[in-house]
Amino acid sequence: MWQGDSVKPVNPLWYLAAFVFALGSTMVGTAVAASSWDPLREVTVSPTTTRADAQAKTLGVFTDILQPERHITCRAIGPDKKPVAIPKAKIDITVDNEGNQWHLIGVLNQGTDRMQVRCTPRDRRVDNASYGWATATGVESRANRGNDIGLAGVAVGIVFAGYVFYCRRQQRKETIRGHA
Repeated sequence: MWQGDSVKPVNPLWYLAAFVFALGSTMVGTAVAASSWDPLREVTVSPTTTRADAQAKTLGVFTDILQPERHITCRAIGPDKKPVAIPKAKIDITVDNEGNQWHLIGVLNQGTDRMQVRCTPRDRRVDNASYGWATATGVESRANRGNDIGLAGVAVGIVFAGYVFYCRRQQRKETIRGHA
C-alpha cells in the first residue's frame, strides 16, 4: 500500500458485515434484557400481611396457586393511602421458597417504602390462594441496558451500511470520471 491510500469498504460483502453486526448486537441486547428477570428468580417471598420496603426497587407479587380462569387484581398501598395498581407479570417465573412454590403474577417497577400489597379476585368468590411479595434491585436497569445495547448496535450497523453505500458510490463516480 502506498502512503496516502486508505482502505475503503467498497466490497458488497461489507453490507453483510453491517447486517451481522446489527443482528449480533440485537441478540446480545435480548440476552441482557432477558437476564433482567434473574433477580426476581432469587428472592425470598414474604407474606402480604407484612409491609414491603420497596423504595427504588422492583416489587414482585407472587401466589402459591395459579388461577388463570380468574381475574386477580393486586394493588400496593403506600403511606399516602393511595392504591397503585400492580401490572400483571409479562413472564411466568416460579420461585421455590421454604418448601412452597410461588408464581410471579405482578410486577411494580418503582415501589415505595411501607407498601401494603393486597390481591383480590374480581369475582369476589372465596380465594384459597396465598399471596406474597418480594423486592429486587436492578430489574428495570438491566432491561433498559439490554434495550440500549440492541438499539446502539442496530444504529451502528445502519450507519456503517450507509458509509459502505457512500464509499461504493464515490468509487463508481471516480471510475466514470476516469473513463471519460
